[in-house]
Amino acid sequence: MTPAYRIYSVPYNGTEPEWFLQEVKKRKQHIDHVYCELPFQEMISHVRFTFDDRKAAGEPPANVDSMRAQYLKNCFEFLRLSRGQVRRICPVNAMSYQFDSEDAVKSFVLTLARAANELQIEGFILSDYRVAALLHAVMPELEIHTSCNAYQWNLRQMEIWREKCGVNVFNPPREILRSPSKLKEMHAAGFRLKCLVNEACLMGCPNSFNHNLAIARGQRPILLSCCQDGIADLFRANWILPRWQKYYDDVVDIYKIAGRNSAGDYPFRTLDAYLTDNNSLPLVELMLSGTILFAAQVLPAEILQKITVEQVPDKLLTCECKECSTCGLCEKILAELIPKQYQDTFRFKIKVQ
Repeated sequence: MTPAYRIYSVPYNGTEPEWFLQEVKKRKQHIDHVYCELPFQEMISHVRFTFDDRKAAGEPPANVDSMRAQYLKNCFEFLRLSRGQVRRICPVNAMSYQFDSEDAVKSFVLTLARAANELQIEGFILSDYRVAALLHAVMPELEIHTSCNAYQWNLRQMEIWREKCGVNVFNPPREILRSPSKLKEMHAAGFRLKCLVNEACLMGCPNSFNHNLAIARGQRPILLSCCQDGIADLFRANWILPRWQKYYDDVVDIYKIAGRNSAGDYPFRTLDAYLTDNNSLPLVELMLSGTILFAAQVLPAEILQKITVEQVPDKLLTCECKECSTCGLCEKILAELIPKQYQDTFRFKIKVQ
């Protein structure tokens, strides 16, 4: 695949709906779909943590609720305006749902089916097998994608989801980008693959299950952060830089851009960087992660701005977590790019093994 034929999944981030749709249309040939939060007050994906964490951080609840309401209002308006203009796939991809009974699951699925009909959306991104199977039975014409949180790691899992849930696009776990042989195996078996490229997250490296369990058990996600070794994690994370896409073009059908919680034109700046193989941006402007948020709190912005994508060595394309104890590359990058007086700031005193 050449850059001219790459296609992407783009997040709607709650900004001005008409402007966002105009920007989508400018790049429509490269956009497979826009994924947009369902405009439900209860917010049934992990985007709700953005607002919950604002309250936990001490922001006035009334202000946070107002921002949340505006976000959802804009989502509704975007979905209304974009009918027939671009495909919309809505994420329902929280890692767990509090269903007390089988009837509760069925009721939830019917709620999704009514929303799909009323909003005329093309499909859903799902992480829960029960929801996916029931929704496919109710609306077999609806497109279903798996979320990376559904954790599709082997062919038999994928065969079951395709057979029972009608799934035609799979988003494997984020860390699979470090296992190209698995991607080749999945693609050769006929599965259409969508992979997240710009979220510099260590989920699965080694903390996917811990992170998911923290959320499933009602704990604040920050308690089991995927940032364990400080700023070096920026370089150890599971992202794909623009210049690395060429190594994935034969096995990745859709490149997913993260950013439902981002501000302003971030989704389009990022998409344009990937479309043009632009490696001159500061790493923190292109990538998203808890690690980056952490770094921004303890390091002057002018230092982070100097760490550009082109400074990240290609060795990281094949770096795997199991090698970390002997590799030391991330620490070497840290020593070269972060002034010495700040380096100890990023060394955590407690390690999660």
